[in-house]
Amino acid sequence: MAGATAVQIGTANFMNPLACKDIISGVEDFITSENIKDINEIRGII
Repeated sequence: MAGATAVQIGTANFMNPLACKDIISGVEDFITSENIKDINEIRGII
């Protein structure tokens, strides 16, 4: 899974001050829907 850098997250915050909250919520929804128990299961996957 490709990840965003801190710079990309920071830039997103200029456009949407709630971007970090939205990103976290999206990741949580994804790992729940895919039945992933540990974030390390998807770290580094492209």
